[in-house]
Parts: sequence; structure tokens; C-alpha cells
Amino acid sequence: MNWLVAGSEILAGLILFAGAIALVMFLRPREGLQERLIVSFPGAWIVVGLPLTCLFGISIALLAIGFGILH
Repeated sequence: MNWLVAGSEILAGLILFAGAIALVMFLRPREGLQERLIVSFPGAWIVVGLPLTCLFGISIALLAIGFGILH
């Protein structure tokens, strides 16, 4: 099973984590409390937030595997 842990998990985790942070920064309102169009309909944060939360979780898991915290 060691062939799965080749060190590329750290790079993939960092790229996914940076992408998730960039997406959160893009979706935040610029001025005032006016939401972006993609998150303005009712229930949008469930549709947008759930995959975003999974993206954060996957990136942290890849980093933990790459650093050897998880085996």
C-alpha cells in the first residue's frame, strides 16, 4: 500500500486547499451585504457550501496522508 503514498498527495492537497480558499474569497460579497448571484437564491449555500466543505475535507485529508499523519 506504500505505492499510494508517493509524495504527490501533499502537492494535490495544497492545490485543492488554495483553490477552495480562492473560491470562498470569490463568493464573499465585496461591499455591503449583497450576495453574489450564484448564492442569492434560497438554499444556495447548501448547494454551494456542501461541495465546498467536502473540498476542504479532501484537501486536509490529502495533506495528512502526505505528511504521514494518516496511514
